[in-house]
Amino acid sequence: MLGLGGPYYHDASACLVIDGRIVAFAEEERFSRRKHHKDSRSCAVAAAYCLAEAGITLEEVDEIAIAFNPTWPTPSDTCTDAELIAELLDPALFGHHRPRQVTVIEHHLAHAASAFHPSGFDEAAVLVVDGSGDGVSATLAHGTTSGCKVLRQFPFSQSLGWFYETVAEHLGLGDWTSSGKLMGLAGYGNADRYTLDFLTPTAGGYHLDLSRYGIHPDESVDDQYTDLRYYRRLKAAYAAAYTDLGIPPHLRARTYTGGRVVPDTGYRPEHADLAACVQRLLEQCLTELAREALTLTGTTRLCVAGGVGLNCSANGRLAALHGVEELFVQPAAGDAGCAIGAALEVALRRGDLALPGTVMNTAALGPSFDAGTIRTVLGDYGLAFQDLGEDLPTAVAGHLALGRTAGWFQGRMEAGPRALGRRSILADAQHTGARDHINARVKHRESWRPLAPVLLSDAAPDLIGTSTPHPFMIVARQATDIAREVIPAAVHADGTLRPQTVSPDDTDPYARLLASFAEQTGRPPALLNTSFNHEAEPIVCTPRDAVATFAASPLDALAIGPFLIRKGRP
Repeated sequence: MLGLGGPYYHDASACLVIDGRIVAFAEEERFSRRKHHKDSRSCAVAAAYCLAEAGITLEEVDEIAIAFNPTWPTPSDTCTDAELIAELLDPALFGHHRPRQVTVIEHHLAHAASAFHPSGFDEAAVLVVDGSGDGVSATLAHGTTSGCKVLRQFPFSQSLGWFYETVAEHLGLGDWTSSGKLMGLAGYGNADRYTLDFLTPTAGGYHLDLSRYGIHPDESVDDQYTDLRYYRRLKAAYAAAYTDLGIPPHLRARTYTGGRVVPDTGYRPEHADLAACVQRLLEQCLTELAREALTLTGTTRLCVAGGVGLNCSANGRLAALHGVEELFVQPAAGDAGCAIGAALEVALRRGDLALPGTVMNTAALGPSFDAGTIRTVLGDYGLAFQDLGEDLPTAVAGHLALGRTAGWFQGRMEAGPRALGRRSILADAQHTGARDHINARVKHRESWRPLAPVLLSDAAPDLIGTSTPHPFMIVARQATDIAREVIPAAVHADGTLRPQTVSPDDTDPYARLLASFAEQTGRPPALLNTSFNHEAEPIVCTPRDAVATFAASPLDALAIGPFLIRKGRP
């Protein structure tokens, strides 16, 4: 089964499922090198990769599923629009094969399936919250061995995702793709300063009423959805609401240094205070939704997906919610992850997937490159390198212990926006200077953006206060006193961190790196970890991507396959 995600001209992706198991997944941006693959919904290169990984052709795929309804609001189970299908899957990449139809999986059902089907749970409450898809912005569902049953939905006119992104845009943090910055800024603010009385958490959910700004919650707006008229009205209403608080729209200055755009990375106290207020309000609304989902389903397990599911701080609040004993958040929670849900959902319907299915305990589902291929690339660039083989983790740990920063390129590329030890930038988490260096000079981004720790699971109780696995760096935890002392660069201003835990494993270079770092320093097996890219590009995918980003940055070393490259020397 081939699932295609990102139907709304961003975050296109593809996922291949065989016999109920995810064989491959990748986002199109990693190949196009255009962040979020904006302004296109072609999934062709990602799909071609997935098929190549399995050694099959498009003609051999039993069923193709898309994660949206092109005829919304008219219900539809299939799409036979040849032009649309060709837009998604360019025939030139598939021997000019043109599928005659694709299966339609409603957008929020695809999100729900992406969270529940690979969770390993036989039953769970499912919460999906995003900007909007197929006219819906939030869904409560019940996941069982029969699949996901929708219990309640909120229309696009009640969108929490759009609410959150408009604040980020109002504060000059960027467009909708930059909403995550607001989460980081919130840690510096006073959440009690402002009252946003147009959004009210209520028992069982929340209520949004922008009547005083010209948008009434009970007006009929379906005809304004697909042409974005409602979205534009909504943005204007929110801008007026935030301006009424005494915070006018902020346009951050940009300067140019050596041909590079340098953003204004400062912020005003009122900006941080609004961010904190909005983050807390979002968490309150999500908490009410989760409580309702748990009550309706009678379960103690919760699955989360949708773009808002990428909010680590909110996920931390949900993980601590009374009644939640187990939490699974899809690591590719945004629209790209819909490819996973769409493929798994059609596999379930065809009888190729039995629930509970295989647990998704890794996001390493993308392309990998053997040592020979990497060596050829390094030779093409004329780079001096050492072939360290099995000794690579020990050597890299030694460089990190000396305060150096390294690019880390190993194995299959990760799914989702978080680096998980396959395409990472690593440093010593004891030194806040390393964090500031990465933000300012490597990533060229705001100094207040948090970086995350990766740690061996043996150290988790001491550093994050729990032995519960955190494989995807998507749930925030309160830092322990020990964490504040030994990995302060990974602790955010609000006292939280968003950890990735790794099981000790002598066959895993990432785990061996952490263990060697602890052995060489006498400190816990923990490092600072962020995605291997600069601010304006997607995470690196290929060896050429890695070399180009390494060369254009002040990183000290690049560990790629078994090879180690140092700036200016082997």
